[in-house]
Amino acid sequence: MISIYSLALSKTYGIGPAVAKKLLELYPTAEELFNETPKALKTLFGSREKTINAILNKTMFSDCEKELNFIEKNGIKAYFFKDKEYPFRLKQIDDPPICLFVRGNGNLDTKRTVAIVGTRNPSDYGKWITSNIVHYLRQYNVATISGLAYGVDSITHLRSLAEDIPTFGVLGHGLDKIYPTQNWDLAKSMCEKGALVSDFFSGTDISPHNFPRRNRIIAALCDACIVVESKTKGGSLITASLAQDYNREVFAVPGRLGDVNSAGCNKLIALNQAIDLCDLEKIAETMNWDKTSEFQQPIIKNERDDRERELNPIELKVYQYIKENQKVGLDSINENCSLGFSVLNSTLMSLELRGFIKILPGKIYEVFH
Repeated sequence: MISIYSLALSKTYGIGPAVAKKLLELYPTAEELFNETPKALKTLFGSREKTINAILNKTMFSDCEKELNFIEKNGIKAYFFKDKEYPFRLKQIDDPPICLFVRGNGNLDTKRTVAIVGTRNPSDYGKWITSNIVHYLRQYNVATISGLAYGVDSITHLRSLAEDIPTFGVLGHGLDKIYPTQNWDLAKSMCEKGALVSDFFSGTDISPHNFPRRNRIIAALCDACIVVESKTKGGSLITASLAQDYNREVFAVPGRLGDVNSAGCNKLIALNQAIDLCDLEKIAETMNWDKTSEFQQPIIKNERDDRERELNPIELKVYQYIKENQKVGLDSINENCSLGFSVLNSTLMSLELRGFIKILPGKIYEVFH
């Protein structure tokens, strides 16, 4: 169990990750810092009275006691950055989170990790290429990382689950909530082989200011970062920039000229800040990855037939129509299945993200082989 002193260090006014790292070069444990004399603290912090008083009066301990109770009650794994079990990729950066909280069974120290990030409003092509990137990565025994947001993040996590790939969601708030709330079921499923990750205490308000801090963890935990679709400003480009700072490989999917959601990717490529991912094989070639012996062959027909039992009557109707007619367009599916576009679109999205079908350019659908 993480100590209250370790938690307290992360909540002390004026002490961020970089300062905490230097302090722990002077003190073997956080407890020794909190038991230091006023004179020694004055030598350390000079005129920073708020920091000195916080340490002397242990003003954050009540919050830390609540967090310890939350951790124990909910089976959270909590790591202090000096712990042996602390994720090794995070130890490589200059500003690792002082404390890291993990909910789930996945191992963050898995051999190969890829972060996939992008817009919350991907195009049909963006959805298709994200799904195909995850499918491609499966043969290399890779775990995926993203931010559990709408769009590219959610597709990454959902497709990973469909491919039986461990997937990790890094949150910009505590582990007591999920944002967006519509991803509760997805988050729960991710915890079976992957995990939810945060450096925020429970009860932390959801705020845009939290997400750059979240993005640095995504960037640090990966070996390679792939940007699928992004505007010229936003969280995806922040993550890519941080990944580059952390000496991770950065890839960007090129897009059409004039497409706002591709402008960020095209900019990264033009400025040589990302490798042009015009061919998925570039990932393995750049990373020098061989296919692993642990790679499982694609689902055989009998296994696929068994999985069809998971489908509800509407999903099965749409899936069977696509299966029988091979490559079919949206209008044809709508005309023959008589569901209405609203129901049809949600059904197609569900089938796509669970690995039953894939979407081709031009809104053409076919069964995922």
